[in-house]
Amino acid sequence: MPLPTPILDDRQFQDIVDQAKRLIPTYCPEWTDHNVSDPGVTLIELFAWMTDMLLYRTNQVPDKMYIKFLELIGIRLAPPRSARAPVTFYLSAPQPNDVIIPQDTEVATIRTETSAAIVFTSEQDRTIRPPVVLGAYTRNNSQGNTGWAVHDLRRLELPGQKVSMFPPQPSPGDCFYVSFQTDHSYHVLALVLECEVAGGAGVDPKNPPLEWQVWQGGLSRWATCEIEYDGTGGFNQSGDIVMHVPIMAQETFQEERAYWLRCRLTDAQASKSNSYRVSPDIESMRIESRGVTVGAHHAMTLYDEVVGQSDGTPGQIFKLLQTPLLARDPERDYLIVTPPGEKIQHWKEVSDFASSQEQDRHFTLDNLDSALALGPALLQPDGTVYRFGAVPSQGSELRFNRYQHGGGVVGNLPKHALSVLKSSIPYVARVTNRQSSLGGRDAQSLEDAKLRAPEVLRARTRAITAEDYEHLASEVWGVARAKCLSPGTQPGGPYDPKPGQVVVAVLPQAGDAQGRITPERLVLSADLRRSVFDYLDKRRPLAINLEVRSVHYLWISVSAQLRLPEKSDPALKTEVQQLAEQALYRYLNPYVGGPQGMGWEFGRDLHVSELLSLLQRVPNVEFIDTVQIEVIEPGSNAKAQRVDRRLVVPPHGLICSDRHQITVN
Repeated sequence: MPLPTPILDDRQFQDIVDQAKRLIPTYCPEWTDHNVSDPGVTLIELFAWMTDMLLYRTNQVPDKMYIKFLELIGIRLAPPRSARAPVTFYLSAPQPNDVIIPQDTEVATIRTETSAAIVFTSEQDRTIRPPVVLGAYTRNNSQGNTGWAVHDLRRLELPGQKVSMFPPQPSPGDCFYVSFQTDHSYHVLALVLECEVAGGAGVDPKNPPLEWQVWQGGLSRWATCEIEYDGTGGFNQSGDIVMHVPIMAQETFQEERAYWLRCRLTDAQASKSNSYRVSPDIESMRIESRGVTVGAHHAMTLYDEVVGQSDGTPGQIFKLLQTPLLARDPERDYLIVTPPGEKIQHWKEVSDFASSQEQDRHFTLDNLDSALALGPALLQPDGTVYRFGAVPSQGSELRFNRYQHGGGVVGNLPKHALSVLKSSIPYVARVTNRQSSLGGRDAQSLEDAKLRAPEVLRARTRAITAEDYEHLASEVWGVARAKCLSPGTQPGGPYDPKPGQVVVAVLPQAGDAQGRITPERLVLSADLRRSVFDYLDKRRPLAINLEVRSVHYLWISVSAQLRLPEKSDPALKTEVQQLAEQALYRYLNPYVGGPQGMGWEFGRDLHVSELLSLLQRVPNVEFIDTVQIEVIEPGSNAKAQRVDRRLVVPPHGLICSDRHQITVN
């Protein structure tokens, strides 16, 4: 039960008017006309209205006290959050030497007459390295560790020489390996290949049964590369294969320690309709670095801004030019104080002055109004003055070394919106964001802070309960929702958390969640997994074994036959089919699905009856002939699982839509 809000004075307008009229005989007996038409009664109502307004303001005092209480426990309005996106820099041509993309490189949207350019800033240095290939191998999956064949790539420099990528009779799991001398994480690699025409006989050139992967080590092991362009059509002709490489790690295979890239035949190779009948041959292979991907966020950077001049008194407040401010790096973002005739001083930012001593060079900086404050001084009972932090001597110049400002929902941009390189970099021809930018959020409102205060007060910076883990995990950029699995009744199942173990399942943000969501958009990246783990690891109790994993997705395919009323317009069939598909894609959605439209609830079962009800509400549908639900595994040839009446969803599971088939008669 919430605490009751006290009413300091419950009198209302009519109560004040009635009370004033009752006092008229006592203070003014000559006044006998108390009708509303009397001018005196009009004055009474006027003053009653003014008094009522004063009482309203008086009753707001509990609100003010509540806000002051929030300030005392350290709650502040959260500043805007910057949207983030991976930005890819493409070279004009492959370079023989390293090309560095420096940190704080700015890219932007195109400026128009009605909207200013939205600027993003790169978050770290990134080097584009020319590839140095150490070797190439073929591995026969059926022969295990003994099924390796070494290729001499120097033979390809001779006319008429070829290299077979896979064994003579290719099968699922067979691989072609390439080893590199240096790390090419986040690179755009291009394989320039000369292949025999129709060398990949038997496969669909638009959907060959293969995938490119790099070794990441750890739990991830092999991670899939994103293919931007395949001009070979699955090794059916000569051309380029352009791919985006994720994080790589060194590993030793065949007594060679290197960074590894491989082409693997998928389970689809087992299909007779789309599989390699013989191994494709390579007549020439050259690998080039054509770009690199860097994380960037919505921000603009200012350097060496003059803040003001100190007058030598405690508690001085200055204002930076730009607002709101973003999170700062203590190693780069600091205050520079230059006293007259002395060496420059670097002052450190603190959240408050509670622990600051008289000689500590500290300052605070408000993110929302850019107010920079120096330490105050307080008069003690014995007459001495205690200073919370040092005070710059009179005449000292104050400059801020570097800071960033920006953020907000305006930074949530679609794909390929960032196309302008604001600072020139040699050999870089163009730039783009291949994914939508996500995570931009405006500054927190006071009402939102008041609603979230109980969560903050309960959890603070510690994760104790399951709700604490979920609340803290959702604060990490890129996390849409999280589910914490804590130990239950023991002994549990083989996959249930054990005593002392906490498992957090993370649903990543996916931009526009309308329509069908592809499995690739729901992959929990290694970077996001590490960010969530690091954030929770600092806040978990000792002896807790923490694990961050991906959500268990159940991909649903719905087949339904809908019936229209007799003599309906045949043109309605297409419209009803589209409306039914839209309803299914929205309802069976981890972000906007479920009965409440807030995303499918973790662990909530799916009943056939609710889909019947959903489809029955589609306009112009008279009744439903059949509804069938199947659980499938995208990208696999495994047989679909038929659902009779109810699909049981595990506690860390969510429902997702695969392709639906709607028939309208």
